[in-house]
Amino acid sequence: MNQQIEIPVRYYRLWTDLDVDCIEENFHYVESTFVLPTDQMALVMVDVWDIHYIRSHEELSGQITRERIAPLAEACREAGVTVIHAPSPPIAAKFPQWVRYAGDTEFGLRSGGGQAPDWPPPEFRQRTGKYAQYAKQQEPRSDEWSKKYADQRRVVPEIEPQPDDFVVATGEQLHRLCRDRKILHLLYVGFAANMCVLYRDYGTRATGERGYNIILLRDCTQAIEAHHTFADQGLTKASVLAIEMLVGASSTSDTVIAACRALR
Repeated sequence: MNQQIEIPVRYYRLWTDLDVDCIEENFHYVESTFVLPTDQMALVMVDVWDIHYIRSHEELSGQITRERIAPLAEACREAGVTVIHAPSPPIAAKFPQWVRYAGDTEFGLRSGGGQAPDWPPPEFRQRTGKYAQYAKQQEPRSDEWSKKYADQRRVVPEIEPQPDDFVVATGEQLHRLCRDRKILHLLYVGFAANMCVLYRDYGTRATGERGYNIILLRDCTQAIEAHHTFADQGLTKASVLAIEMLVGASSTSDTVIAACRALR
């Protein structure tokens, strides 16, 4: 028997009614309710890493994962919502579930990017040779951290992939999985809101462009902030708003958990 849940969502309207002046100060949120068949839904957890070189981000993202994402994932499993881990290619390969829906690209048998572009020139793209002046400065701490910890990185233990979960390394693998299981609605959580959640090939923009219905759970993400935005979480707010404006809608974990548990 097909089950459905109802969750409140919001998006940000970039238009006005015909009788309202179309200026930015008149734009506003629109609230709605989605009725979603659970067998057409998936929870996608982007780059939920257990360690990070930015200590402040590691602390806050870990807290969000333990307190919000972990109970959300369990509620989704109980409701029959597909649970998908998308932790980046090197980390995905640490879990046996990742081989499901993996193809030649994911196994490294062929390149996923096609032929290298002939413009800009390779030296320019790599910022080497006479183009080195355009490169950002080297970060010794980055090299040091990577040598010590990069190979140790996994997902946060509280959301370790379960036997029936899926693990994907690329956007194409995610699409393959969704196509086979007839999934249309993707609930997104994870980190960082202004980087991987938006820009990975399995992130919100890429899957939104493929036509999936994107719902960001705005209390289950966090941006990497700048020194002048950290206090008010300005980049997190801006990243959520960007998705609400241009990609899809947003909701919260507590509403999804409540809807899933109501099915009992």
